[in-house]
Amino acid sequence: MISDRGRQARAIAQYALVLALVVIFFFPVVWIFLTSLKPGGEIYAWPPRFLPQAPTLDNYVRVLTGSLLGRYILNSMIVSSLSMVTIIFFASLAAYGIARIGFPGSNLVLVLFIAMAMFPQLAVVPSLFTWFRDLGLINTFAGIVIAYTGLFTPLALWILTTYFRTIPLELEESARMDGCGVLRMIWQIIIPVARPGVLAAALIVIIQTWNEFFLALVILARNHLRTATVGIALYPGEYAFPWDLITTATFLAITPIFVLTLVFQRHIIGGLTSGSFR
Repeated sequence: MISDRGRQARAIAQYALVLALVVIFFFPVVWIFLTSLKPGGEIYAWPPRFLPQAPTLDNYVRVLTGSLLGRYILNSMIVSSLSMVTIIFFASLAAYGIARIGFPGSNLVLVLFIAMAMFPQLAVVPSLFTWFRDLGLINTFAGIVIAYTGLFTPLALWILTTYFRTIPLELEESARMDGCGVLRMIWQIIIPVARPGVLAAALIVIIQTWNEFFLALVILARNHLRTATVGIALYPGEYAFPWDLITTATFLAITPIFVLTLVFQRHIIGGLTSGSFR
C-alpha cells in the first residue's frame, strides 16, 4: 500500500512536471509578446531585459498601418478555411469506406496514407511546382488548397476513420431499412453522430495549414497572396532584422489560432480520445 506521504509526493512531482512543461511551451509566446512592447533600443540592450522598461504600442501601430500583415492574415484565413472544408469532405468519404465497407486491405490503405504524410516535402516540391506551373496553379489559392489537401488529408483520414469505427452499426442498419442511401447516410447520420471527431479533425487541419510555411513559400510567390507565416519571414531588413516588427507581427499572426485552440481545446481532446476507445 502506498502511504499518504507517498501519494502527496507523487502528486507534487506530477504538478511540478506539468508546471515545468507549461513554462517551457509558453515562454516563447510570452517572450514574443513582451518583446513586441519594447522600443528598438531595449530589444538590442545588453544584458537582455525580460520586462520592457518603457512599454509602447508603437510597434503595433507601425505593423498595422505600414505593412501588409492584415492582408497576410486574411490570406491565411481564406487558405485554412478552404483547405479545411476540402480536406474534411474527402477525408469523410474515404474514412467511411475504410471504416465501414471493410474491403480487403483497407487497413493497409490507411497505413499507406499515413506513410505518405511522412514523406519529406522537399522531395516532392520540384515535381509539384512543375505540374502546378503547367496547370496555371502557381500564385493561386486553388493551387495551395490542392497542395494542402494532399498533404493533410491523411491526418484527417486517420482521425475520422478511428472515430467512425466507434459508431454503432445499428444506426446504419436502421437508416438502410428506411431507404437511406450511402451519401445521405454519411452526411445526415454519420457526420452528425461523429461531430466531436469531425470537429477535432477540422481544428487540427486549420492549425496545420495556418502554420505551414514551405509549400506556401513555393506556390504563393506574389506578395499580396502570401500567408502570414511567409509574409512575416520575408519582412525586409536592409542592415539588420527588424525584430521589433517581426515579434509584433508574429504575435498578431498567432493570436487567432491561439484563441481558436483555447476555445475549442476540449473539443480537440474529446474528439481524439473518444475515438481511441470502442
